[in-house]
Amino acid sequence: MKADNELAMLGGEPVLPRDMKRARWPLISEEEAQQLARVIQNEPIFGTDSGQVQALEEEWHRYVGIPYCRAVSSGTAGLHMALWCAEAGPGTEVLVPAYSFTASAFAVVHAGAAPVFVDVDPTSYNMNPALIESRITPRTKAILVVHLAGLPADMDEITAIAQKHNLAVIEDAAHAHGATYKGQKTGSFGDAASFSINGVKNLVAGEAGLFTTRHKEYYDRAEGLWLRVTLAATRESEKYPLATLGYNYRCSVVAAAIARGQLKKLDRFNEVRRSNCERLSRQLRDIPGVVAPTVPGDRTHVYHMYRVRFDAAAAGLDVPSAEFRAKVVAALAAEGVLCRSWMNWTLPELPLFACPDDFESRYPWRRTWEPDQVYSPDECPEAQKMVEETAVVADAPTAVDHEVVDGIAAGFRKVFSRLDEVMRLKLSPDLRKGDLASCETIWREVEKLQVK
Repeated sequence: MKADNELAMLGGEPVLPRDMKRARWPLISEEEAQQLARVIQNEPIFGTDSGQVQALEEEWHRYVGIPYCRAVSSGTAGLHMALWCAEAGPGTEVLVPAYSFTASAFAVVHAGAAPVFVDVDPTSYNMNPALIESRITPRTKAILVVHLAGLPADMDEITAIAQKHNLAVIEDAAHAHGATYKGQKTGSFGDAASFSINGVKNLVAGEAGLFTTRHKEYYDRAEGLWLRVTLAATRESEKYPLATLGYNYRCSVVAAAIARGQLKKLDRFNEVRRSNCERLSRQLRDIPGVVAPTVPGDRTHVYHMYRVRFDAAAAGLDVPSAEFRAKVVAALAAEGVLCRSWMNWTLPELPLFACPDDFESRYPWRRTWEPDQVYSPDECPEAQKMVEETAVVADAPTAVDHEVVDGIAAGFRKVFSRLDEVMRLKLSPDLRKGDLASCETIWREVEKLQVK
């Protein structure tokens, strides 16, 4: 690392050189690759009775501490399966946090239910339990809880409300593999849960998911939704589930084999993420205007993402939140510190909910809510503020070493020591919107603005 005091956007040296190795993910060892090759060469790679798939299901339900597990094709498939098991369908409503990945809401629509959005807590960014009861109606069937970025939600409060109103609890634990709340792993609190294990998650499998439940009746009901193919059957009629209208939610045998190798290292990988992110948080908390993640003492964060908040007022500036964030993110990118928005909108703002007539004219979906139901982002002001004021530090959880983590912190200190200059920057429309999806696109836009 090298740096001078002049901002890189104004011709100075960046803190972290662009060609520096910052992060690595996923981490698949040579031993795992060889084991995968043996599976491909020696075992059937199709069918739900695969030994790899069944072994993954067994290992995951033991790891989470829940009696039943099905390996499925994606985290979204697992959510749909959980909603089906909870009998969340036409005429019912499901409470969903106002900020999450789109699948959290879309799975509800796939099930035929209507999502009802609950604003987020301004500190954890998870569903705010204090607002849940005000959103419950006679049609409410379930609460879909998201452990956003790897921080467990307030499960005691949420499950107590659910029990009071006889509601199912479904955990969207796509970001939270191995995270704990009061010593208990996420995915073991609700009636059912779903984990995504695609190629960027803490538990990597390529593209797949894991559905878990504590209820035998849920597990049995899921069989009617899951299109099984039993290769060991002796009769054609036994090979396929002729009596059910199921989906192809089968987990790839290759994905199961990858996930099994990664599961052996999950706790160690999560500890590295915590070490990196806690080290960064200790340094960022000394910078006025930067709000690092807060982790209550009764839970562990597995930092699928590391999200920071940019507070212009705390930095001593009277600047609109979105403008402040956009300019700081651009200046940090020039220093080699890459931040991105990730889902730069609230769920009520999505076209399906904000403009259902237009959406239905273009796509083969129909609204599952009452005609007089109008979704408005104004009902969820904290989620809106979160979108305007926060960003994900891309390399922090998977940084190759603490030198990179310290370099990220140094980049923050440099930019926040020169905020007057940063606020005078003229950004491109894309940088102002904060809607660039990849680090490479952010860099390209920033390079156009730098003084050579």
